[in-house]
Amino acid sequence: MTKKPSSISTDRTHNLSIKGKSFHIKLISLSLLAFLIRVIYVIVFEKGDLLNGDAFYYHHASKLLVDGLGFTEPYRYIFGGEQELLFVSDPSYVPETANRNLPIGHIEPTAGHPPLWVIVLAFPIFLGFSSVLIQQIFCSFIGAIGVFAIGWATREIAGDKAGLIASGLASIYAFLWLNDGLLMSETLVVMLVALLIGFSWRLYSKNSLSTLILFSLIGGLAALTRVELIIAIPFLAIPILRDSSQDLKKRLLNYSAVGLIVAATVSPWVIRNLTQFEEPVLISNGSGILLAQTNCDATYFGDKQGYWEYLCGLPQPLGENGEATDESVRDKEYRKRGLDYASQHKRHLLTNVVPKRMARLWGFYAPIEQLRADKLVEGRSFSLSFIGLLQYYLLIPFSILGVVRLKQSKKFIAPVITIPIIATLIAAMSMGTTRYRVSAEVPLVICAAIGISCLVGSLKNLNTEPDTELAYNSATTKC
Repeated sequence: MTKKPSSISTDRTHNLSIKGKSFHIKLISLSLLAFLIRVIYVIVFEKGDLLNGDAFYYHHASKLLVDGLGFTEPYRYIFGGEQELLFVSDPSYVPETANRNLPIGHIEPTAGHPPLWVIVLAFPIFLGFSSVLIQQIFCSFIGAIGVFAIGWATREIAGDKAGLIASGLASIYAFLWLNDGLLMSETLVVMLVALLIGFSWRLYSKNSLSTLILFSLIGGLAALTRVELIIAIPFLAIPILRDSSQDLKKRLLNYSAVGLIVAATVSPWVIRNLTQFEEPVLISNGSGILLAQTNCDATYFGDKQGYWEYLCGLPQPLGENGEATDESVRDKEYRKRGLDYASQHKRHLLTNVVPKRMARLWGFYAPIEQLRADKLVEGRSFSLSFIGLLQYYLLIPFSILGVVRLKQSKKFIAPVITIPIIATLIAAMSMGTTRYRVSAEVPLVICAAIGISCLVGSLKNLNTEPDTELAYNSATTKC
């Protein structure tokens, strides 16, 4: 005799299906709200503004890519030798060299930044829309997808309620959407980091081959956006090694497969770099100039302690015979300058500079001065950045509560703490700045949502009815 399915089981499955649809409708609605907020910000505050620094690089590099020039260094192409004087008030500070004599239209291969954001920004240009405004609106759309990804990742960890709270927070959190109007790669970083965290959690809770492949592909794309994110992948993949349903050999093979897929994803770019430059370059060759500009008198003893100084990278390096060299050779010389200075000031570096770098990153050293520097260097609105700073400070206690709750629930917390730790280490080795914190602000928002969900659940005494969600997703019903 065939046993009929339980009506209670059928009702529960039906309720879960309705609840899932309701969640996605709400999440899409919040993502549309996020898009609207970002577009309004672009039109009111950023439309027509001149691009600064990295934003200028990304915009013009994407245009040069579509024009068929490959990944060409845009500053030297557009300004020629004058690019060395762009941010110098006194031209006599920079000696007359071969770098100063480069012609406008100088074509030079670049790997100053990883390639993915330039490729993404090239998409609307390829379709015939090359204006900054169109790229800003396109970035707003990607930012809204990032909000969706944050909501999805949080739901994976802590259920529907926390997922919607996270999406709502990400919609209005200024330090996430400010980047969208500035054409910064952090727009894409937000989405990729959220997906990495969500799939890392899936590796822990619902390990499968498809999850492993998606996690690895996203990890490779993340590395092609911000090179330091590749450091997070081995730690975010640890759930594979904790899977008790598989023997040790199978776990080690799966863990190794992650590395192989990531390597395959980045390999076309790595091969291009190894064959393009005189010195070995893997994903990016921008670390040398960063070391030179963050290890000098101004950043150790002056008014930019823990930050960077453009003038510390001048004059640009030359070859042995005074000739202009390629980017990789310059980067090698820049690195030597920075490391030499750091080695001569080891004690001051460890006791004064490194703590200030980390404190700058987390907004606890000269935060207002940092916002002013962000406006000068990146063109950020000071008033909107100040709002973002207040929002950031408000999120911190809720985020701490969220991490504590996850720990108390005996959850695997590596997905939400790995990237903040790496961001802190990168700042300690280079500099602290608001933009470097963006990757860490994704788990900050996720954990804050979990903390708020926990607090609301406790205040409303929501445990009067059992939650219909799976137990491993119910990270927060009360504190």
